[in-house]
Amino acid sequence: MIRFIHCADLHLGRPFQMTKLMNQAMVNRAIRATYESFSAIVQEAIRKKVDFVLVSGDVYHEEDRSIHAQWFFKQQAEKLHQANITLYVIHGNHDPLIQKEQLIAMPENVHIFPTHVSRTVHTTQSGERAIIYGFSYPERAFMNDPVPLFKKLKEDEAYHIGLLHGQENGLVDHDPYAPFSTVDLKNVGFDYWALGHVHKRQVINSHPPVIYPGNIQGCHRKEQGEKGAYYVEMTKTTTTFTFFGTGPVQWQDITVKVNDMKSIDELMAYTLDTITHLSSSHMYMIHLYFTGPGVLHETLIKKKVQEDLMDILQEELEYDSIWIDKLTVNTAPEIIREKWRHKDHIIGDVIRVREDLSHNDSWKESLSSLINHRKIAPFVEQLTEEDEEEILTKAETMIVTALLEEGKTYED
Repeated sequence: MIRFIHCADLHLGRPFQMTKLMNQAMVNRAIRATYESFSAIVQEAIRKKVDFVLVSGDVYHEEDRSIHAQWFFKQQAEKLHQANITLYVIHGNHDPLIQKEQLIAMPENVHIFPTHVSRTVHTTQSGERAIIYGFSYPERAFMNDPVPLFKKLKEDEAYHIGLLHGQENGLVDHDPYAPFSTVDLKNVGFDYWALGHVHKRQVINSHPPVIYPGNIQGCHRKEQGEKGAYYVEMTKTTTTFTFFGTGPVQWQDITVKVNDMKSIDELMAYTLDTITHLSSSHMYMIHLYFTGPGVLHETLIKKKVQEDLMDILQEELEYDSIWIDKLTVNTAPEIIREKWRHKDHIIGDVIRVREDLSHNDSWKESLSSLINHRKIAPFVEQLTEEDEEEILTKAETMIVTALLEEGKTYED
């Protein structure tokens, strides 16, 4: 049996998105979060006595790597070296292996794959052999299908593991570097594919495992949930892989439905109870959503009320481990949707148009031309399906609210 840890997308040196209002203790913890996460991965590798650790690209966030990030990575590698654990590394689009003078040398247990597909043999203390294949990006944008570059050796007794930093053809939300298909990966015949580049953790295929571990620390609100790495045990007949969390700061969406609530007291009590039930093992950056139709709608849509609620929540929490990063109000007036949907009335028109747009992608083409404009694109992130749905919901709510406030229609 061989045992290893698979992680990717460390992005050491990456800035953490935070507000100026955060207290200094939380700011300091956020700044250190990515480093703490990789340090925890190293400690788990030592505790588990693994044979090696795989890093599938983007060790550093920038091509011009900071001295601090390199020094930290070296320190962690030295800890693994003392435990007789090898570190196998490929570089990705953020930190391509461009030939520059290396001012900080890595210890001898660090194997960095060159810019062409190569392989190395790892022999465990028990005598088992793992052949590990991989390549580092020679430049920031590697756009070719990488799969034909991988050639499996005819050695049946060995384990064959591929490291690849790229995007599966069926996925979105990332630049399509080193695009590949899962079918093609499976046809190579490897026992495990250690992927990187996509920051969302996902198992693309189980037999053989084709896995994105995700990045090791979320740095903005779209990188939600627990972050960490996979611990893998492999025999010639079975492979087990188990995710373990190491990211100390977790971005979390919390949705509170206001449908049956009659007062701010009730809303605040429920919200605080929900938040305080979060695990105490993380620092949380919370995006709070108030949703649903209800009598509180007219109060909650006021900007000053939202600012007051944010302040009150933060004061009530009084923790260094929870920060309300954003409050989004997607509430609606108390209208009977089924009643208005079938009426020959402007509110009925609004509801019907909004529902048609949810099932029609034509409006997204107009939006895409805007956000992909060369002067706008550098300042906006690609929208997810949740973002698009939120845009429609807000638009519908604003129009219906305006109609009701202007007294153009009333429930009868």
